[in-house]
Amino acid sequence: MIRRTRRTVLYGLGAGGVAALAGCTSEGDPGAGDGADGSDGGNGGNGGDGGGDSHPDPETEVRQVGGALSGPAWSREERRGFAALITEEGDAAWLLREAPEETVAFVRATDFDESALAYVESVGPTTCHATISFADVAVENGTLVASATVEGPGDEDVACGEAITFSGAFLRVTTDALPESVRTSVTDGWGETVEVTGEGGVLDPERLDGYVRPDGDPETVPDGFDCGADDFRRHPAVYEEGVSWGSGGGVDGDGGLELRVVDPDDAGNEAAAFERGDEVRIELTNVSGRERHVGNQGKYNLELRTEAGWTEVRGGEEGATFGYTDEAIAVLPGETLAWEFEMTETGLIEGGPHADALRVCPDLVPGRYRFVFFGADDLAVAFDYAG
Repeated sequence: MIRRTRRTVLYGLGAGGVAALAGCTSEGDPGAGDGADGSDGGNGGNGGDGGGDSHPDPETEVRQVGGALSGPAWSREERRGFAALITEEGDAAWLLREAPEETVAFVRATDFDESALAYVESVGPTTCHATISFADVAVENGTLVASATVEGPGDEDVACGEAITFSGAFLRVTTDALPESVRTSVTDGWGETVEVTGEGGVLDPERLDGYVRPDGDPETVPDGFDCGADDFRRHPAVYEEGVSWGSGGGVDGDGGLELRVVDPDDAGNEAAAFERGDEVRIELTNVSGRERHVGNQGKYNLELRTEAGWTEVRGGEEGATFGYTDEAIAVLPGETLAWEFEMTETGLIEGGPHADALRVCPDLVPGRYRFVFFGADDLAVAFDYAG
């Protein structure tokens, strides 16, 4: 993860409230590569009849990358391909972590004032299905459209290993009207064709382990959660009014983040009440096709639903202040951040922020608990505790 520290925020218990410290934080056919370097240039694509705001026959150039740069994070059982539009060099950073030097150079050589890149992945049944060709390239109404096909051996005498093979390629498009989205007709190595856009991301949220919150109302809603100690003040609720249940964006406002409650002993999607001493895992996953940025992982509230509303279970002595560094942490597509808690008074504090100053008071009671990550778009999940 990339951490860009900008400032520190202090949260005070008691009269201090919440205070922020000041600070600022080439030309050729756009098909499969025909050279040893896996690239070819070209004024490619046959354009089509366009229509409306259509810009066919852009200049194109292709770079085969010899594999799938996404990992791949997507499953061939769920989809046939993946596509992403790259309009500035930073958009490709997550794809270039382990890319060949030639591929990195290809991306860096792109003048994004004049060109955009489409990155496309697909899959085939043999080791010979390792390249992707492009055709029918055009920009229509702000969308880069193209057909992408996984190429096989092309010769029956070629010996191919039987192995599921993921392939990827960059398509550089130079045109007067730069695209804002991408739509690609992808044909995989089995000859099956699907339409792929950059909106689908790399993971299907429905396939993630865990759940957002139990269905219905909790069986137990306590009247309150009073500590009884005169010097005890609860950690403030730092999020804005209302929360985003399960899905939302990062600190940059873009969506694509999914938060889930996961039972380490049963990673399914059924919500069952945890018991005392059980482990609870909270997972934040970037399902989009681009980096998303969040604050540091200590930025969360742990709450219990009471008749008076959601109540933070942690607190400390009156007047204590707690600093949270204000960081921009890059979460790569397909990457998951996690928090793990033991359902005990000490287990909810150990390993967390300010473990030496915070405590749970009073002791935990049965009910519905909520985790709110204010290091993103106030993302929340909830689970039941049976005691």
